[in-house]
Amino acid sequence: MSCSNYDWNAYTLGELDSAVRRNAEAHARSCAACREELARLRLTLDALSTLREEEPPRRIAFVSDKVFEPRWWELFRTPSFAGALLIAVAILVHTFARPAVNEKQIEMVVARAVADVETRYEKRLLAEYEEYQKQERLNYMKNARLVRQ
Repeated sequence: MSCSNYDWNAYTLGELDSAVRRNAEAHARSCAACREELARLRLTLDALSTLREEEPPRRIAFVSDKVFEPRWWELFRTPSFAGALLIAVAILVHTFARPAVNEKQIEMVVARAVADVETRYEKRLLAEYEEYQKQERLNYMKNARLVRQ
């Protein structure tokens, strides 16, 4: 007999007719390879029987399922969209609601500011120069008294 004639999986699970089963048992007693195959199948069946039975989920959801994707109008309710929309509106308002720029007016303001800074600088420079001259006169007078004596 050929070993390929026997379905050892069905034999191990007890699904064979009694005549076919007796025939397979007789062959397994005489064939070492089939006995080894039966031993592996029984070991696998014993290992599987130690696992607890769990009910499989009714539906397995995948990331690519369209069921879990938001509809297009639901995107408007997300915080990131609201933030982006707020920034876009602010940019548009800033672009179109600004008053027109008058360059002559800007030049006048800049010229006035520069003139004010120059005036303050000149006053400070004059005050420092007068203080320096005063100090020099005092030093001269002290030295002149020392020479006279």
